[in-house]
Amino acid sequence: MSLPRIEVKIRAANRPGVTKAHADVRLLFPNGDLDLIGFAVIKENGKSPWVGFPQNAGRSKFFPVVEASGEIRKAIVQEILNTYGESETNENNE
Repeated sequence: MSLPRIEVKIRAANRPGVTKAHADVRLLFPNGDLDLIGFAVIKENGKSPWVGFPQNAGRSKFFPVVEASGEIRKAIVQEILNTYGESETNENNE
């Protein structure tokens, strides 16, 4: 089975901090689409950005909403980081 096509929409974070943006992912399959909302692009000073998967806050800890493993996880993370990098470059050029 091949991986689905992946589309990413980046939304800038509206608060200062290490969360620089949020990403929504659409996985396009031959027989339908799957939308995954609420990934976080985290960037700490002096470090490379990384992707946090969607999660909900519980009383004392966070719980995952979406989990992925293997090649699909790698593909989702890479597409989010690529799209985030492109959006950052476009903002700096404006």
